Amino acid sequence: MKTFTRKQLMGLATAAAIAFMPVAALAHGKLENAVPASGSTLDTAPDSLRLTFNEDLESTFSTMKVSDSTGAAITKEKAKVDASNPRVLTIALPKLSSGSYSVQWAVMTHDAHKTKGTYTFQVK
Repeated sequence: MKTFTRKQLMGLATAAAIAFMPVAALAHGKLENAVPASGSTLDTAPDSLRLTFNEDLESTFSTMKVSDSTGAAITKEKAKVDASNPRVLTIALPKLSSGSYSVQWAVMTHDAHKTKGTYTFQVK
């Protein structure tokens, strides 16, 4: 009978530990800020893009691609995780002409969660 009671206690302790686990431990990387911002219209073309996330990024598995309105990729360089802030992903841009641009990003955070997204911005 003691074995049964121990199993019950262990099960209850495990369930309680899972129930009270911090929510952050289950969170995925989330885009917190984008420069230029999603949906923005810019008077002058940016020379780079800067995405800030809520968790540190794995540089090997974090990418960004910028395309013009025809879907043609305009970025030639790889996106880089900022050495001074591992939550920031940047990419250099060539000189952009007037038009609409699409940003596609995919990142992996240090806890191995993957997330991706897209947004657009325009240059006047």
